[in-house]
Parts: sequence; structure tokens; C-alpha cells
Amino acid sequence: MPKVGSIPRSATVAWSSSNEHSGLLAAGTVAGAISDTFDSTSHLDVFSLDLQGGAELPLVGSLACNDRFSRLTWGTKGVADGSLPYGLLAAGTANGSVQIVDPGRLISRHDAPVVATIDSHSGPVRGLEFNPAVPELLASGAAESEVFITDLTNPSTPRVVSPGAKSPGPGADISCVAWNRRVTHILASTSHNGLSVVWDLKLKKPVINFTNSANRGQRNSVIAWNPEVATQIIVASEDDAFPSMQIWDLRNAFAPVKELTGHSKGILTASWCPQDENLLISSGKDNRTLCWDPATGEVLCELPPSANWTFDVQWSPCLPALLSSASFSGEVAVHSLADASATAGAEETGADGFSVQEPHAGKPMIRAPKWLRRPCGASFGFGGKLVRFSHKSSEVTIEDVPSDTGVVARAEQLRAALEAGDLAGFCAHKAEAAPSERDADDWKLMEVLCSHDQRTLVLGFLGLVDPNAPPPAEPQAEAAYEPQYEPQYEAQPEPVTPATPEPQPPLQDVNPEELFSQMAIATERQMSQASELD
Repeated sequence: MPKVGSIPRSATVAWSSSNEHSGLLAAGTVAGAISDTFDSTSHLDVFSLDLQGGAELPLVGSLACNDRFSRLTWGTKGVADGSLPYGLLAAGTANGSVQIVDPGRLISRHDAPVVATIDSHSGPVRGLEFNPAVPELLASGAAESEVFITDLTNPSTPRVVSPGAKSPGPGADISCVAWNRRVTHILASTSHNGLSVVWDLKLKKPVINFTNSANRGQRNSVIAWNPEVATQIIVASEDDAFPSMQIWDLRNAFAPVKELTGHSKGILTASWCPQDENLLISSGKDNRTLCWDPATGEVLCELPPSANWTFDVQWSPCLPALLSSASFSGEVAVHSLADASATAGAEETGADGFSVQEPHAGKPMIRAPKWLRRPCGASFGFGGKLVRFSHKSSEVTIEDVPSDTGVVARAEQLRAALEAGDLAGFCAHKAEAAPSERDADDWKLMEVLCSHDQRTLVLGFLGLVDPNAPPPAEPQAEAAYEPQYEPQYEAQPEPVTPATPEPQPPLQDVNPEELFSQMAIATERQMSQASELD
């Protein structure tokens, strides 16, 4: 999977969620890591995505901070009405505070980009997410099973509430929170003690909690909802003894419906693609970042392995095929799935006795992502036929689509005349409604050609005979010749006076079209008489 950009630092990241600024990426210095220069400062930066390939992303805004960050999230609050063109950026720190930052002020180098600071938590804020459907709501989770909902209708004066009473038992660090993509008032959280809880904000209480019965004490790191199926959720384990991701269907929360196994050590981060529910990215302590098909449990492709743990991977919410990965090796990389290829790791033993995976190129990605598929299609055929399909159904529909109602009406009249065998009447009707005399003559000729008594009517149309005259009598058959044997005297023939030929019109006055028409009629008459004699 090619790298299209990078940031040279260990930082937790958040993509801009607005389409207007989809190429912006926020990065906050991650807690628990130190650079090669032992720099202990902390910064919250905004970078612009540069698709030139492999280049360092340009910095467009920076803010020096006192505390390092555990989690960032970027929401669309204020984008729709223009009050906050860049939305709001929330940063969860290691000391338990949540800073609300205006990215627009940060980019414009404003003196006060921090809009508000929320000090409701008592430990590192590892779970943090804006509601994608209600951008005023921010969910956060920290130590002692603390989960809070912050109302940012007025960002400068946030209002913090609890979604409900805590679950009984000892508290644990909340590692991740996630809003349901289909039901806006449903929130999920998971913790390091293996307990996952689903909250209903309307009822203000937890509606269900579940754990892995095979390993109740496992250390969960990630919880994420299926972007299309409202009741399906995935939980990842950070436990090296159980490095797997479990897909649960909350209609039956007694056991997971599927388990994805491929990492050799605990999973630190995972992200479900918002544009394709059949793409899931995960990264673990084995330095591998895998792209899965959750429906089949198959690994589709793999990112190049890092030299250290990758602790944060995220799909871009607005730019399909782009994702970011942040590792403790001091780099945030932006990858593209467009040219991804599947890789297989071949384990070799190094000089120090540890197994090292050397990736090598494999087969291309076995299927195209959802955003490259045609969601629907249509094609016109002969006779006004339209064939169409949609990804929502496996059926192909063929239907008639009249493009000109006048043409359709005339076509129906012609079809009715053909079925009734009355083409002559159809032509007579068209001759009466013809807009010009020439068109009327054309339709009259077609009426004659479609009539049963075609020969007589054609001669009458040409003016050669009177169409109202009675038909000629049938010719009488000649009497049979009987030879006479009695001698007779032959009579002398009378002299015949040659007839005077009728004067012919000059050649230049003859219409050649009428002449050829008369010749054709005469030939047809001769052939008809010859057939009658036979």
C-alpha cells in the first residue's frame, strides 16, 4: 500500500470531517513517547494533505500545549451554518482534561484558538468521539469507568452530563468510546477490564453489557460500530494471549458471531471504513497493519510494517481509500488503498534469535472497494426499452420509457391499423389531416398502394381511367376453328387505306416519371392477361 505523505513525529491524529476541508489532518504529540532528541514539548498541529507522494505534509497551523495527548477527534459543529467553518477539534490529554479548539483560529494564527477546557475526568482521556449525526455532542471516557457526554451547543460554555449510572464492580480505564452510525442516541464504550457497555441516551442508562466468556479479564483496546448494520459491533483485544477481534451482534450478546485472528500479539488500534463496511484496518504489537474483510474474516492486504508499534490507524471520513497510521517509530504516514497489494509475511530468524518478518509482494487486492463499484446503471435499447439495475437489489428491470408522447400516440395508431388490417383507412385518415397538399397526395398514393383493388385505383390516381366508370366486361373466348372441306371461292380483299398516325407530344413535354409508371402498368396488365389465358 503506497505512502502518499508523512509527518515526522509520534502523534495521535484526527481527520477533518467536513467535505470542504477534507484534506486537513490534526496531529497532537502522543503521551507516553519521547523523540530521539528527548524533546519534552507538546504541540497540536494541523497539516494539509499533499498528494504528490511520499513528501512531508505541509504544516498550516500549530499550537504549543502544556500536556500531551491521548486522543483527538474532529467534528463538524458549526460547519453547516458557517459559524465555525472548520468545525471543532477536541483533544483528550493525559492529565484528564479535554481541550476544545477552533481549527480555523489555529490555522489563521489566532491568539486564542482554545475555546474551552473541560476538567471532568480524573485520568487520561483515551476515549473521545464527536457524534457524527449530532455534532454538538461529544463523548469522552477515562479512568474509573468514567463516561461523560458534553453538550457543545455553546462551545465556550460546555455542559457535561453522564449517560447513566456506572456498572457495578471495580472501575477500570475506558479505552475507547464509539457512537452508533445508525441510531444517534446509542453510545458504546469498552475498558481495560474486558467489559463493553452500550448506553441509551434517551433512557439515560446502560442497556446492555457484555464480555468475552472465554477470557473475561482480557484488556480491550478498541470498540467500533458497523457503519451499515446498527446492531453489529467489533471489540479488539490488547492482550498478547488473545490477539483477536470479535464481531458481536447485540441481538444475541451471549457470544460473538465471528472472530478475526491474524495478529501474533495484542491489537492496539482498529478502524472500520465509513465508506465500505467490508473493510476494516487493524494494527498490533507485532508491528503489522492488516486490512480485513470482516464478513469473511479474510486479510485483503497489508501495510508496510513499521519499526515499532502502530498505536493509531484511522480511515479518512471524507476521502475514500486514504488512511493514516501513527507509530512509536516517530512517523505518521498517510497511505492510499488505490494501489494496495496483498503481502504475505515470511518469518526468518534474526541473529538475535527473534523472528523477523520480511514482507514481499503478493497478489493484488482480491476485490475492489465499495466506492469503486457502480451503485446503479441504465442503458437504452431499441423501441424505447430501458434496462436498469441498482446495488440495493439483485434484480435487473426492463421497462418502456416513452420519450415523445406524440410519437408514441402515432405509433399506437399504426399498430392498431396493422392489427386490424386497415392500412388504407389509416392512410386516408392521415391524408385528411395532412398539413400540405403534397403530403396529402403522398398519403393518398399510399392509400392506393395499400388497397385491395390496387391496379384500378392506381390508374385512376394517375388520371388514365375514370375511377367511377364500371369495370370492363370480361373478354369472350374465341370460338374454336373448324376447317371447311367444301370448296369455296376466296373473296378479293378490299384495298386498305393506311390510317393517319395521331400526333405525339414533343419529347420535352413528356414527364419521364409518368411515362415509366404507365409502362409498368401496361406490363403488369399484359402479364395478368397472359396468366388468365393460361
